[in-house]
Amino acid sequence: MSVSRKTDQPTLQSEDNPPDSSRLNKTPESIGIREYSGKNCYPLFESISDAVFILDGDQIVDCNNKTLEMFGCIDEQIINQPLDKYLPPKQQGGADSREKIKQILDAVLQGNARFVEWKFIRLDKIIFDAEVSFNRLELEGKKLIHCIARDITKRKREEKLSRTLAVSSLIGIYVLHDGKFRFVNPKFQEYVGYSADELIGMESLKIVHPEDRASVRDNAVKMLKNRQDQPYEFRTVTKNGQVKWTIETVTSVYFDGKISVLGNYVDINDRKKSEEILKASEERYRTILENIEDGYYEVDLKGTLTFFNESLCKLSGFSRQELMGSKTSQYVDKNDFKKIFRFTKEIYQTGRPKKHLDFQIICKDGFKRHIEISSSLIRDLAGNPMGFRGIARDVDERKKAEATIFHMAYHDTLTGLPNRMLFNDRLNMAISTAQRNDKKFAVMMLDLDGFKLVNDLLGHDIGDLLLQNVSYRLRSHLRRSDTVARMGGDEFMLLLPEINRKEDAEAIARKIIDSFHQSFILKDQKLRISVSIGIAIYPDNGTDFDMLKKNADIAMYKVKEKGRDNFQCYESNVSRRM
Repeated sequence: MSVSRKTDQPTLQSEDNPPDSSRLNKTPESIGIREYSGKNCYPLFESISDAVFILDGDQIVDCNNKTLEMFGCIDEQIINQPLDKYLPPKQQGGADSREKIKQILDAVLQGNARFVEWKFIRLDKIIFDAEVSFNRLELEGKKLIHCIARDITKRKREEKLSRTLAVSSLIGIYVLHDGKFRFVNPKFQEYVGYSADELIGMESLKIVHPEDRASVRDNAVKMLKNRQDQPYEFRTVTKNGQVKWTIETVTSVYFDGKISVLGNYVDINDRKKSEEILKASEERYRTILENIEDGYYEVDLKGTLTFFNESLCKLSGFSRQELMGSKTSQYVDKNDFKKIFRFTKEIYQTGRPKKHLDFQIICKDGFKRHIEISSSLIRDLAGNPMGFRGIARDVDERKKAEATIFHMAYHDTLTGLPNRMLFNDRLNMAISTAQRNDKKFAVMMLDLDGFKLVNDLLGHDIGDLLLQNVSYRLRSHLRRSDTVARMGGDEFMLLLPEINRKEDAEAIARKIIDSFHQSFILKDQKLRISVSIGIAIYPDNGTDFDMLKKNADIAMYKVKEKGRDNFQCYESNVSRRM
């Protein structure tokens, strides 16, 4: 199938799937959506991934192949059959559902569209859940009902599994909506001392220590907005007034059809007590250190290892015999040696401990691993410096996660292109560079013509696949120094640094537009779509991000007014004429 354009609207053309002539010879009384849509739309009707069927009253008068697949039947078993045939029997709730479906159909025929979750039964007696939209369809002066159904049995099963896992989890799990508890698992109830009935509907901050509420709210907001990836600690006040230290993470989820907050609650009270014991009882630290997961080490002033725990051996891959008496410098990546030297020099000169230095060590297997150390000075009985002690923590997975999160924060998840935030940063850098060097650059606003119709006719799966292919095609026509970003929906922006004149930008725009005259191949279908491009030149059409974006946007919409599938540079009199 391919989508071609007449004026600015795509129409469907069949290349590989000609219409079924038997369906085109129906009497007017049996005309269905395939005939109503026309020969050109028949392949579209069959390409839709959801079940589509037409009701005349309560009888199914037409359907696509997906409907036959969903109900496990053939044409003769469903066409001109009542919808009741595919509702569960009375002992499985069918009687009540038949009355409700009649009410829904009556309402739809009055012009009130409906979207519901419903249970159907296949011919092989398998009952399944579906989401169904009902809409009135007037055809040849007759009022019909157009239905689109999607099997959600798998999703329902996954939701049930998720709830089961949450209930059995050894970590406290809860869900909030509008700041109030909507779900709590048994471990969370056990931890805070409240029952589920007491917690549901309660403000979540009620169980947080009053002195920690502001920081909890701030950390939660940062984590939900992807500005923070590390769990945060605070004090919980249980029902009986006990204060417990807690570590928490939160993320956004859909729960019961609403955007909600999913929280993971972990008791770290024992860890906090252990930290206090370590501070108060330093003479017992050797025994304790051998039981912690982090590596502990002591070195003399020359950097020779004099003591360490088993965790340091596991972290580095070297045996105790190989590490003892060796120089720490032989395990440090040369790129990090200077910053480690500055780190230890400051501790020596100030006498104050320092925390959280990240660097890479070279393990026995030759691979490098990220660790984080906190270190302090060791003094002899006279108070003279004699070496350093520190904790080494394996943060390799965290660093990889940070890199992944950083990429997600600055890139579009669908296309992998830079997002609005990264584009803004690069544009501001381009402005600074252009100001220093007295250079020009171009900003382009690009919009796909008729993209909404592609989504409406072919579905969002095809729409997403088209956006991915568009992003690849745009990248293939740009230089390495150029930036193409997805700003949202079908809107893209391009940054072309070091453009000597606007004609250079126009040449690139023309090349992009010409490239879109070639069809996209999406799931064995051909689809053609055009683009409209607006161009703004720095500094002629603006000297800051907002002005350049605005003027490129104005130029783009001028293109759409003139018929689309073209480009235009911003002109100062454009905005006055619009």
